[in-house]
Amino acid sequence: MEIMVVQELRKELSEDFGPGDPLARIKAVHAVPLEPGDRTLCGTPADDMERLAYQPSGPDVPWLPPNKQDWECSTCADALRAA
Repeated sequence: MEIMVVQELRKELSEDFGPGDPLARIKAVHAVPLEPGDRTLCGTPADDMERLAYQPSGPDVPWLPPNKQDWECSTCADALRAA
């Protein structure tokens, strides 16, 4: 199954609660099938998620980049293992 890797962001106020735009923090990293591509494998709508430049190069390669593993969506990971 061909996928694209996306990250779900959450907005947080700055640490000092001063004025300004909220900071974007990673909430989770998901897998989205290329077809149809509108929902993650865990069923979350992918419309507002940010696509990562990472593309798995083969079946034995991790589906998400090593620097994003702390935010892996376990439901997407389970769905990929079952596919």
